[in-house]
Amino acid sequence: MDLEFRNLSYTVYNKIVRGVGKQVVKGVSGRFMSGQLIAIMGPSGAGKSSLLNVISGYKSAGVSGELLVNGQPRDEQLFKRSSCYITQEDLHQPLLTVREAMDVAAKFKLPKGVKRPSEDILQQLGLLEHQHTRTDQLSGGQKKRLSIALELVNNPPVFFLDEPTSGLDTVTTVQCVKLLKQLARQGRTVVCTIHQPAASLFEIFDQVYVLADGRCIYQGDTDAMVPYLSSVGLSCPRHHNPADFIIEVTENPHNTKMLCDEILNGRIYKSTKMDTTINEPINNMQLKICYQIEDESGETEIVLSNDKCTFKVKQLNEISNSTTSLDQISRDDSSLAWMKIQESTHQYPTTYFQQFSILLRRMLLQISRNRQALWIQSIHHVMCAVLIGLCFFDTANDGTQMFNHLKMCVGLVIFFSYTQIMVPVLVYPEEVKLVKKEHFNSWYSLLPYYAALTVSKLPVQVTLNMIFCTIVFFMVGVPFSAARFIVFCIVGNTVSLVSEGLGMAIGSVFSVSNGCAIGPAAIAPFLGLAIYGFDFAHRIPLLMNIIMKTSFIRCGVVAMVLTVFGFGRKPLECTDVYCHFAKPDVLKQYLDIENSSVWLEILIMVSIMISVRFLCYMGLRYRFAT
Repeated sequence: MDLEFRNLSYTVYNKIVRGVGKQVVKGVSGRFMSGQLIAIMGPSGAGKSSLLNVISGYKSAGVSGELLVNGQPRDEQLFKRSSCYITQEDLHQPLLTVREAMDVAAKFKLPKGVKRPSEDILQQLGLLEHQHTRTDQLSGGQKKRLSIALELVNNPPVFFLDEPTSGLDTVTTVQCVKLLKQLARQGRTVVCTIHQPAASLFEIFDQVYVLADGRCIYQGDTDAMVPYLSSVGLSCPRHHNPADFIIEVTENPHNTKMLCDEILNGRIYKSTKMDTTINEPINNMQLKICYQIEDESGETEIVLSNDKCTFKVKQLNEISNSTTSLDQISRDDSSLAWMKIQESTHQYPTTYFQQFSILLRRMLLQISRNRQALWIQSIHHVMCAVLIGLCFFDTANDGTQMFNHLKMCVGLVIFFSYTQIMVPVLVYPEEVKLVKKEHFNSWYSLLPYYAALTVSKLPVQVTLNMIFCTIVFFMVGVPFSAARFIVFCIVGNTVSLVSEGLGMAIGSVFSVSNGCAIGPAAIAPFLGLAIYGFDFAHRIPLLMNIIMKTSFIRCGVVAMVLTVFGFGRKPLECTDVYCHFAKPDVLKQYLDIENSSVWLEILIMVSIMISVRFLCYMGLRYRFAT
């Protein structure tokens, strides 16, 4: 699958000042051909990653120009299914083994009835012996190979990799690039960004695309770069690394402009196979590139047809058995899967319900294996319940401690609010990065993911909340009735779910550092409205009463008070001469909630929960679109 781009520009706009932006890719052109390992190089800030993001479709806002596949305007949806993007940071689902991660990828990427090539791919990439190792325990090179293996399941014809050698040692770097070369030799188009590779590593690449200040200064064969630079008066010293030399010459702005003009900003391709220095724009011509073909006798020949070179791939006897095996994988199972995927008119090989089922099983497995988090949450809920129970031990039926009863209700609601909001604020931003990569590579849609995420958290969350409510309910001495206990638990769980939804909405948009500031700040207005006006409730204006209903904490407090002191509760015990609030109706009248309904308060909280969770969904869509 040949990729071509013409007059491609990319502008990053300022999110604060509208209309103000910086152009990081400036009208470049080029063509990346199948069967080639292509390196996008350039100094820091040259626009390498930006160009990769644009041609892969990872970034679409602020892009102008033409993107083509095999000479035709590309269908973005089809191209998304035909390619994969491997980010610089090797993000993998935690608490899964290598084999489990591969099997999950196969379930997402392959239609039913297609044999899963997980074991064969792991064998050829040297990961079979680590198939029972958890992904977070792999080395840097193993994680990179696993990233490639996961996307190789359905054999996409195009691979994009952002800095695949970043953070790897020299030996692992060479192994990684040779693996990419092997993938390209099987007919795939492999494009990656790289920053000044060593000379021995540079020679492995078939094609180089060099950027400087957002413009193309060289495009062509790796072997043709040094002769070309010499032809324009920039001779590379004999023992100098060509990759370092071309970066060094860009330090002079005059050299950058001269090289950009010579190469027509990427519209000319330089090759050692034939002369392509004619001044004919790429828009009006097919790139004239010849490929070296080796026949059975090992002789080299150049094949030309209608001023174009014919591309053929023939395996040599010298190719190792491992290469042949991986080729066999590509021809058999994965190729069959790819043909079925191409025939489908849907964006994903699986239905939404299948995606939801796979995601839910994966999430529940990860939650069950995260024993440390489960223990921490369990201890936290039990300890806080016991402490609250000790503070208000057996006082719920004491008519002399009305304000303590009110404090208890406020304290319970605040516990549920702060406990649930901070966990997603701290954890979810990192998960969003991984989900964005999987979603972009067409593993699953956002809707089934969000549904599975919501459902998977319910068992643990509801169970821990029930334990907390049970301990507190009986320790503080609230008179037991089945209806009161059930509603008591419903109120606690509803506040918990609203708070968690608010935390997820914050975590889906902001980073961890920003979220730590925004999380408590978001709770503060709700808390202020929750405690406002209890001592002058009858004098609160109607407008203020309406505003207070927007606070889920206020609704939670009111619902908790109505639960504790409602449901036909008898007068409280009084040990003093006179207890003004011994009758529950007096307390409700004092707080101006005697006409309120606990079910209405719960309904309002459910409405707020739906709203904040919808904001979370929209926040994810926003993150995935940028």
